[in-house]
Amino acid sequence: MAYYKTSVKASLYMVYLFAVLLAAAAVALPFIVTWYVEEKGRDATLPATIMLTCYPCLPFAAAILISLRRLLVNMLSGLVLGDKNLNLLRAASIACFAVTAITVAAGRQYKPFYIIALAAAGCGLTFLVVRAVFGMLLGEQREKDLEEIKETL
Repeated sequence: MAYYKTSVKASLYMVYLFAVLLAAAAVALPFIVTWYVEEKGRDATLPATIMLTCYPCLPFAAAILISLRRLLVNMLSGLVLGDKNLNLLRAASIACFAVTAITVAAGRQYKPFYIIALAAAGCGLTFLVVRAVFGMLLGEQREKDLEEIKETL
């Protein structure tokens, strides 16, 4: 059980690190993209394509990180199976699928966005599977609790 808390804490620290990196990327994106286009001799319209794709994805990425943070904090406090966690997993999966839609649309202009879309779809699917497993376990726990209540009456 001690490893569980250590793992959750490490994951929580990673979420904080990714939040800082997301904020830094949001600020530095125009400079990085401009440098990349100049250095590699890419099409002059590429910075606009990248920024018009990445900036709409930022709120969804933030929503994913916020959901993961809340989920991990709930787990640290002992709430692993619960409706709150199921809702957080659903929110994270919806945000992943929104990023998937944005990057698939942008993939027509810049092919590497298809890779990002595939990764986002995979993350969204993973969140849905974990949510389904948690939901199944929660349902079984509720049935067992109901049976125990019936036996005591």
